[in-house]
Amino acid sequence: MAVESRYPLDKPLISSLPLDSAIFHRPAKSIRLKTKPARRYLRLRHLILLFLILAGFFFGLAEFYYFLITCDRLSIKQVGVNSSSPETKQTVESFLGNRQLGNILICDLSYLRAALIHLPGVKDARLEKVLPSTLKVEVFPRKPKVYAHRGSFYLVDEEGQALASFVAPLEDSFPVVEDEGVFREAYQEKIRSVCNSLESLQPEVRALVRKIIFKKNSSMEIELTNDDTRIFIEENGFSEKLSYYLSHKASWKERFGPIEYVDLRIEDRAYIKPAAQAQIPPLAGNKEVD
Repeated sequence: MAVESRYPLDKPLISSLPLDSAIFHRPAKSIRLKTKPARRYLRLRHLILLFLILAGFFFGLAEFYYFLITCDRLSIKQVGVNSSSPETKQTVESFLGNRQLGNILICDLSYLRAALIHLPGVKDARLEKVLPSTLKVEVFPRKPKVYAHRGSFYLVDEEGQALASFVAPLEDSFPVVEDEGVFREAYQEKIRSVCNSLESLQPEVRALVRKIIFKKNSSMEIELTNDDTRIFIEENGFSEKLSYYLSHKASWKERFGPIEYVDLRIEDRAYIKPAAQAQIPPLAGNKEVD
């Protein structure tokens, strides 16, 4: 059996030379044994002192907070309202001017925003605190879109929220929306549908729309300014079908004379009823134009 050793066998284990250290000798420096430190326990006076320090810290913090929320310099003294509508701006300024807003640090902006949204003509509001005593309010007004005929004529926005009421609609202002079911069902959905359909029109075409009537069969009847022809249409393809009617109106009247109504509810078809004909139900016995 062979044994490999990195040390020569003839080398002495102990040398008399001071520079030559012994190979297998322990170091001359004594080794300190590491002992586990003894546990230290807090005495009662230490616990009492620690408790007093914590109590003093939180008491001072509470006193500082009370000082901040009662400081007169941090009371809201100035309110800046910005809005694109002068009427809405005046409404919000009057509402905030009659309220004690208190300290700016504890003013609840979420509650204040909810109160502003319920004001007439206000769609949304954005509030910001500016230290030390200023509140900035940006108000987004509701924009009138159509008149909803529900007994009176209510000027409403795209969500159906009433902005004002009139005995009769103002001339050349907004289209009138009526419903054969008097809006007993799906009022907001119908108003939103009309507004989306009107937004899809070109401005010059939108200005021609005078009245929109929701029929019981879920279709729409359109009446245009300076045009006695009634147009039956659906929300799907509203813009394209109304533009199709306007582009062919002159040639149809030249060919058929005065027209009572045009039905565009069927894809790629136009059913025309001349005004001289007797009363015939829609889609039955009328002239069809491709």
